[in-house]
Amino acid sequence: MARGDILLLEVADFRDPQNWRWVLKDDSGNFLQDHEVSLDLRDPSYIALLDLQRYLDSHSSPDNRIADQKRLLDELSKWIGSNVFGKVANTLAKYRTPVTVRVLVPPEARGIAHLPLELAEVGDRPMALRDLSLVFEIAGSEPMELDEMGERLRMLAVFSLPTDVSALALRRERYQLMRLINGIAQTHNLAVELRVLQYGVTRKNLRDALEEGEGWDMVHISGHGKQGAVVLENPDGTMDEVSSEDLADLLSLARGRLKFVTLSSCLSAAATLEETLNWLKIPVSKEVKEATSCDEPDGGPMPAMAQKLVESLDCAALAMRYPVGDDFAIKLASELYERLLGKGQALPRALQLSLKEALKRGYDAASPPLSQATPALFGREAADLLIKPPSAPESEFRLPEPGLAYFPDEPERFVGRSGPMIKASSALAIESDKRGVLFHGMAGAGKTTCALELSYHHSRSHRFQGFVWYKAPDEGKEIGGALVELAMEMERQLPGFKMVHAVGDAESFRNFLPILKGILESQTAHPAASSGACSRRSSAI
Repeated sequence: MARGDILLLEVADFRDPQNWRWVLKDDSGNFLQDHEVSLDLRDPSYIALLDLQRYLDSHSSPDNRIADQKRLLDELSKWIGSNVFGKVANTLAKYRTPVTVRVLVPPEARGIAHLPLELAEVGDRPMALRDLSLVFEIAGSEPMELDEMGERLRMLAVFSLPTDVSALALRRERYQLMRLINGIAQTHNLAVELRVLQYGVTRKNLRDALEEGEGWDMVHISGHGKQGAVVLENPDGTMDEVSSEDLADLLSLARGRLKFVTLSSCLSAAATLEETLNWLKIPVSKEVKEATSCDEPDGGPMPAMAQKLVESLDCAALAMRYPVGDDFAIKLASELYERLLGKGQALPRALQLSLKEALKRGYDAASPPLSQATPALFGREAADLLIKPPSAPESEFRLPEPGLAYFPDEPERFVGRSGPMIKASSALAIESDKRGVLFHGMAGAGKTTCALELSYHHSRSHRFQGFVWYKAPDEGKEIGGALVELAMEMERQLPGFKMVHAVGDAESFRNFLPILKGILESQTAHPAASSGACSRRSSAI
């Protein structure tokens, strides 16, 4: 069998969530194997399969959690391989080269795609840790014609962390992703544009980015999530739960060019409780309906996030079945994009190798044993998706614009300031009526770091055309020449700008201020200082 071959595993004769038949075929449609599935809803292993996270939490001791969960998953892995896959697992075990298995389920059997079937033992290991990838597809949807990539790969990365939820290492994840993508582009001479949204990721800001005419080839969304929803931010920084339907509507703005969505948020591949109970034909209690009603504006159970995106957009989606830790999410994404973009591997193979690498050091609290079944692939496009960025065009060498050349280096670490940063980014938005941002506080509180973070963050959008870094005199130092020093720094860091001539006396400076105001309004210069002053359109220094 050639490397990278694709098999088809169909759900046939589906009677109910406990009884169906698998039919395994090769990529030419030739029959390979079948297996009658007959499960018992009273079987503890089947119950564990349906709600695996809760099963592990309730059957593992706090002082030996990792070892207990590893043992429980090993037992369940054998049960899934024997009872859910049976003879199909034996056939798959014979392959010694990487294999992608398209799991095709009819709409009435869509709940099968929610099950962590990657745990099934094939040979002597779970599928997830072999060269076997499962890609889940819902039968019956019409394929969509996708636009070509164009002159460059465009990737939109969204990092949302409201002020009223638990902290995540999103800033570290964003920093790592930016370095990785830029490094891949430079090393392989690829034309890649990465846009980052962070600090004030509202529905409007996301919509504005998605509406750009060129469109997006890839979207990466990272942050908190729950069954059937991701968490964005309200304008005041608080949590905004965005349902699977609403997110699909937003991302539909990129439909036609969008090829791959990564949902690096907890439970983005999981079904809601009501959806699971409906699928199992178990009566939904009034308490469950009331508990989930806020997430279901149409009165029905909200579909799982990944499946909804795939059905609406006909793209490939990588989503998370269970809660995901910071370290695991960062490592998995880094490894995946390196293989997908830098090494030209197909998406399933890239995920196979990336998962193994992310778990190479073993299991711990940040990467628990369940991590092996956490990432899941969805969509017909995922089975053989190759994303090949075009080569960067050759151009004559020219000196770059100063940009942030005179700024201190971007902080490698930045934590605990999400609230102020969301407010500051909101103040610098185009539609804001604010004219500047001032960070104030005691010495060592992080004012300079916040100003740098804000400046570097906005330098990656096209919001501002000019940037100036100026540090005011330290306390106790002479301040008489501060205005002249500022004028000199502005001339040095803004090509063609002249101001020193106007600061010789008060009258000259007073006459120059309207001119300076007009320049800032038309050019959107962005000064920043260690005291945290960041000006926007129509601002005065």
